[in-house]
Amino acid sequence: MVHLQYTVTVESVPRRWFEQAVVTLYDLVAETRADGGRLFLADGRQVPDIRLAQGGHLRAGAVYEVDGNARIHVKEWDRRAAVRVAQSVTDGAVTAEIEAELRDVERPRAAELRGSVRPSRTDGTDGTRDRWAALMRATGTSHLRLDDWWDAAAKAWPSPESGKKPPVRQPPSPAPSTPTSTSAPLEARLDHLLGRATVRATPGQLPDGRWAIRVSLTARGRSLLRPLTAVALRVVSRALNRNFARSLDTMAARWNGVVPDLVSQDMPHLRARILTTALEAPQDER
Repeated sequence: MVHLQYTVTVESVPRRWFEQAVVTLYDLVAETRADGGRLFLADGRQVPDIRLAQGGHLRAGAVYEVDGNARIHVKEWDRRAAVRVAQSVTDGAVTAEIEAELRDVERPRAAELRGSVRPSRTDGTDGTRDRWAALMRATGTSHLRLDDWWDAAAKAWPSPESGKKPPVRQPPSPAPSTPTSTSAPLEARLDHLLGRATVRATPGQLPDGRWAIRVSLTARGRSLLRPLTAVALRVVSRALNRNFARSLDTMAARWNGVVPDLVSQDMPHLRARILTTALEAPQDER
């Protein structure tokens, strides 16, 4: 087993702003109308690259086609209960399916992502089963408990340091469970034939109002392949350490480059920005 831990510092997002932004986005989508499969905004502009292919607009069972190679299925569309949509994308060799759910739009409580990747076909050219098909299969889940996230983000972080210390690799033995590792408000898991990886993230507030987010990654082999996977993880442990820290630093830099300007905008300006990004650029290309 390999366990990595790293802390990054990012700009915070006010809870009230986030909740208003979710409602703004929901209302913007809810105001669209369908006509002959095409979608239009309330002001009459057509939404590009997406069409209603089946069912009633924004009702459970509706199916939308996006760019000709993806399909979006509406599973649930209820402002006070949940919004749940699934997307399926096929590139010929691999099919990816992702389902997203947000509970309680007016005051979001939890967000979930579930996904899978599989080969589009499992037979070889000679009609025999492709022996490598199983290696192309993977499933993943992520769960964000928003109430717990905001509660943790409001508490003072123990140290003002942003995690520039090297990630820590623990020995390949079961690590003792701790309240922090089992109660992180954000948790994601990836399952593959060769092993399982779990990521957990917990925020805290720094004196200047920013968030320090501690991220941990645990990877281990599965069943009969566990010894082989453990050896492989040991061999690449240094590269894992570097890439883990580098990836988190890159994500934090991108977040910090966008979020301050975003959260400074009120809802009318945010709405206009969403429309500009989603509609004007594609229309200019026509």
